[in-house]
Amino acid sequence: MKVAFFVFFPRTLWSPGGGETQLIKTKEALEKRGVEVELFNPWSRRKDYDLFHVFGSTYEVSSFVSTLKSLGVPVVVSAIAYSTKPTWQWKALALLDRLAPVPTVYGLRASIYKNADVVVAGSASEAHQLQSFFGVRREKIKIVPHGVDADYFAKADKTLFVSRYGLENFVLQVSRVSRAKGQVRLIRALKGTGLRLVFIGPLDPGDPEGTQEFLRLAQANSDWVTYLGPVDYGDPLLASAYKAAKVHTLPSLAEFPGLVNLEALAAGTAVVSGRYPPLYDLLGERVYYCDPFSERSIRKAVLDAYERGPKPGAVEFVRKELTWDRVGERLEAIYREVVG
Repeated sequence: MKVAFFVFFPRTLWSPGGGETQLIKTKEALEKRGVEVELFNPWSRRKDYDLFHVFGSTYEVSSFVSTLKSLGVPVVVSAIAYSTKPTWQWKALALLDRLAPVPTVYGLRASIYKNADVVVAGSASEAHQLQSFFGVRREKIKIVPHGVDADYFAKADKTLFVSRYGLENFVLQVSRVSRAKGQVRLIRALKGTGLRLVFIGPLDPGDPEGTQEFLRLAQANSDWVTYLGPVDYGDPLLASAYKAAKVHTLPSLAEFPGLVNLEALAAGTAVVSGRYPPLYDLLGERVYYCDPFSERSIRKAVLDAYERGPKPGAVEFVRKELTWDRVGERLEAIYREVVG
């Protein structure tokens, strides 16, 4: 089977994160199962694939999906579309789309789901929104939870990180640096606790004000805050950092579900996160939850996790159930169903 992966120009191209990791690791998992996967180059104009898998469902890919549909090429779309907007806003957008004399962003997104042969959701929460907000038929939706390199992070050695930086048993945050990810709130929340704080990740070029605020605050608290910049996913130093940390914290405003949460748990590190429905669908009460808008809540959750360690069964669950091999197995079954 020959499959083409397609992703529209992402705003995170120069500050990659979980979405990019998801695509690459999915490709590797499928190739292990004998599926031939290519990253589609639009300049090639090729269409001799058994199936196209489109990652993301922003309105910009609507014409691409409709063109594939008109060519008779099967299309699977990973929605990657969990929303924090209230339901009334989606109802208003749907009404506006029906009344507007021109195409709307809502209408273009709805057309993506209509033209796709299968829509892949990462969680039950996302599947519910696709049904409620866009009227996607339940039988068209397949739920494929996110995966993690469980063995890789489980077998990581903290020695590499500890020997290079002299840091151990600290609080870690691995993510793109921006206001949405909450680094500034985390620094303010932990000030005065005596805990060391380490940040890893690229600066988001789309949020210059937020990144400058973070850099100023990190520098002002450099006696206990360390920013290491970006570390490539394949660099053993990243896995070693997870192992050396005592707690990983992700106080983002929203996540779907935040692959770094899964990576940290696979490494055996306690996790503090906002209670995002896609993450709760995957892990339930296996994570320490905080209100990412509240510095007091972040502080309490981190101190609890630092004292108690990973919640019972959390590490074992991630290492066994949320692997990329499972993702590859589920997607291959979907592809074979689609192509008949």
